[in-house]
Amino acid sequence: MSIGPVSGNGIPITLPTGKTIFWSVTVQAANEQYICVKDSQQNQIFSTQGASSGGGQPTQIAQGIFQAADPTGNYTVYLGTNGGSQWSKVIYDNDTLTLGATVYYGQYTFITEDSTDNDYNDTCLQINWFQSLG
Repeated sequence: MSIGPVSGNGIPITLPTGKTIFWSVTVQAANEQYICVKDSQQNQIFSTQGASSGGGQPTQIAQGIFQAADPTGNYTVYLGTNGGSQWSKVIYDNDTLTLGATVYYGQYTFITEDSTDNDYNDTCLQINWFQSLG
């Protein structure tokens, strides 16, 4: 079962130290969406913002890769609007694909509601990793 809705003002997650992390953001909103991830020392890992190209038109606004270097594995996700001046309602979940005790793939998915229509499709942030690359 998914978690939420919760405030987008700082959602704690755990990422496996040393893994290459892939992330992608799509939006379906005319409002400027804000997405930021920070490590346990409050260093910004990535941040992006943007709105749909045509109101509610699905639009990928950013994607990237980073190395999960925080030795604690603790990160914080922020999801809101207008540069973080308002925080969205968020539903999210974490899923892993395993064989025995080995996690071969892990993923967090976050979806947001930035207003009052409760469609939870304004932002979709996906953060994922594999056990090994190549």
